[in-house]
Amino acid sequence: MKNRVISEKDRKMEHSPSLLRRFNVRFIWAMIVFTGLLMAVAVSFFLDLTESSYKTVQDSLKFYDNRLNVEMDSHILSLMGNCSSDPDIINILSTKDKNEEVGCIARVQKQLSSQVSTRSLIRGFYLYYPKKRLFLPAYNTSVEGYSAGYPFPGFIREYLGEHIKEGTAITGKWFLANEGACILRVFRYGSIYGGAWIDLDNLPGFADFSGAEAVQLITDETGHILYASDSLKEEGYAGKNLDDLVIPVKKSLTEPVSVRIPGIGTRVVVSIKQSFSDYYFTILLPHKQFFRTFHTLIGLLIVLILWGILFFISYNRMGRSIIAIPTESLMAVTKTIHNGDIESKVEPPNEYEETAQIIDAFNKLLSEISELRISVYEEQLQAREFELKALKNQVAPHFLINCLNTVFMSAQDQSQLEVTNKIVLTLSDHLRYTLSDRDIVPLSEELDYLANYILLTQYRFPGTLSYETEIDPSVLDAQVFALILLTLTENSVKTGLIMGEPFLIRVKAFKEEAGGEEYVVLTHTDSGTGLSDEKLEKYNHILEHPEVTEKGTGIGLYNTAMRLRLLLGAKATLDFANEEGMGLRVTIRFPYMKYTEKGENYESSDNR
Repeated sequence: MKNRVISEKDRKMEHSPSLLRRFNVRFIWAMIVFTGLLMAVAVSFFLDLTESSYKTVQDSLKFYDNRLNVEMDSHILSLMGNCSSDPDIINILSTKDKNEEVGCIARVQKQLSSQVSTRSLIRGFYLYYPKKRLFLPAYNTSVEGYSAGYPFPGFIREYLGEHIKEGTAITGKWFLANEGACILRVFRYGSIYGGAWIDLDNLPGFADFSGAEAVQLITDETGHILYASDSLKEEGYAGKNLDDLVIPVKKSLTEPVSVRIPGIGTRVVVSIKQSFSDYYFTILLPHKQFFRTFHTLIGLLIVLILWGILFFISYNRMGRSIIAIPTESLMAVTKTIHNGDIESKVEPPNEYEETAQIIDAFNKLLSEISELRISVYEEQLQAREFELKALKNQVAPHFLINCLNTVFMSAQDQSQLEVTNKIVLTLSDHLRYTLSDRDIVPLSEELDYLANYILLTQYRFPGTLSYETEIDPSVLDAQVFALILLTLTENSVKTGLIMGEPFLIRVKAFKEEAGGEEYVVLTHTDSGTGLSDEKLEKYNHILEHPEVTEKGTGIGLYNTAMRLRLLLGAKATLDFANEEGMGLRVTIRFPYMKYTEKGENYESSDNR
């Protein structure tokens, strides 16, 4: 019998699954998958590096272009302003007195010279009077290699005289002139021409962001080179003529493009369109410079690859004895947690003892987490209920004081005893409504008690307050929080009603559909003076501006906004605007929910 039992055990062992064999098969597949993923990641990483490096260079170009544009515009606008306001500039055109003209010219040139700075990218300014053939330049002669024989003023004078004589339109954007070495700007103010020029060979900062090995170009949209820095020749450009070299500018506006330059080799092209002209800034970068920012990241990627290989080798050895089984168990548990299903029990993926122990421990942990979530949720509900009651209690005393004042004033006249009794009865209904513990009421009930409040106020201010309603019957059964309209009406009466002057309150309620969901829209409009634009801005973000309640005004509106957020979350909106021909219009919009006696509690959409 004993031998038979042993034989039966051996037979079961022979047919039981081999954990080691399974682990080896899975390990081989894991290595294949890992290798494939690693290659995909490497390719993706390289593409991301290329795109990131391209964006970095292009952003630098855009920053530089913006800096140029701002500085050039500021100088040109300043000079244009002088043409309209400086008496010397204007008098040169009109004076016939030579002595006065010489004095004006001296002062104008001095003023233009004061605008030229050695640190400015503007190399010179000028004014040109065609009728007198008078050209007044002011330029920086401190640039290395240049002196009083600076070539551009003479060129610009001839250029202006020729084009003005021919009637050619030359005003507008900055444009290249003088064989690509000068960017010129011309404007006209009456009979006066003015502008500035930039010496591209001494353009400050162009090479700073791109590095010493980069080649800086200015091209047109077809890719033809209009200007090239000296670095092109210094790098060994072997072409006979720049016109023979065409750069793929359009393509390089959206992605890095590699081109082969004769005598220089392969370069990466990055371009942007200049904001101040119709030309393009183009940079030719060496590959090593293009990727130099990411050398550390590439090294890190290599380290990660080596680490992954070493890890898999170690994992293969250790997993044979102790890792494979717990890993399967942990994967089953983490999958359950990742899917958010912590209510159901995790079933062991296999029959091994280690797996059963791990799964059992995690099932206990998930059970404790579930209990903790319930406890936290209950505490949140209690805190929310307490805050809602606190907000409601802020409204009730304020409302009660106003009503008691109305009763007191009516009771002073004994002949108005019947009126006083009606006021007291109406007031008792209101107190029963406002001091009840109900948070949620049907809209029809809120409208009834709003009418009672209007009646109380009409008793208090005879012949002053008027009330109009336009109510869609389909929304009368909508559930709303108590005092949602009473608070708005009380605020309007408090801030806008003046004894003896007519005051109108208009309330509308209707349904609308949005995104497949029904919404209730309440509008409350008074005939007051409305709000200033500054106050409207604050009231439309009232929860971000609690200071609106500091002087005792706006408390009711702030509480209404707070209760809307607590009860309905992001789906409810509160909008303030001035109604044409009226005063302030408050619009409340929230999802339609039918009122039921058993369901008197909103569930905040933030907690759903």
